[in-house]
Amino acid sequence: MWKKKEYEPIATQPTAPSPPVSRPQPRSEAVAMIGPSVSIRGEVSGQENLRILGRIEGKVSLRGQDVTVGKSGKVQADIHAKGIRVEGEVVGDLYGEQEIIIEASGQVTGNLVAPRVILENGSRFKGSIDMESAAQQTHAKPVQQKPGTATGPGARTAPPGADRQPKAPATSQPPGDPLSRS
Repeated sequence: MWKKKEYEPIATQPTAPSPPVSRPQPRSEAVAMIGPSVSIRGEVSGQENLRILGRIEGKVSLRGQDVTVGKSGKVQADIHAKGIRVEGEVVGDLYGEQEIIIEASGQVTGNLVAPRVILENGSRFKGSIDMESAAQQTHAKPVQQKPGTATGPGARTAPPGADRQPKAPATSQPPGDPLSRS
């Protein structure tokens, strides 16, 4: 009679729901756009990412920023940027501080210089690729090499002695011997 029942529910006070945890939103960086009907001749430079859907002739210099040449973009210029993505057409050299990506729809005629280069299946490319970082390029010293020598990983060299001149056939008399009659 005086004992408390063990199965008796405990009275609780309702609590307000906790506010949702706010998560930091990813920072959306500003992207400048050159629209499909815009044509520019000259130098393009700035401090924000750039998406090119129109035409550019000249030079694009956005060091520290990303440049994307969209599917409708046509560029006849050298491009200097942190990251370069080509979906359209580029005639000129590309200099990427971090990477260059030529997508399947992309076409590039020019040289690529970046520590990381990606050519997707279906992309078209004509030129050379140099995968040294910008720091390596500025500190690199030209090396004079003999023909038949190579350096770097996977380099092949000619077998030892391949660069020697063939010897003249041996004669029984030394050259210039007064007794020799030829």
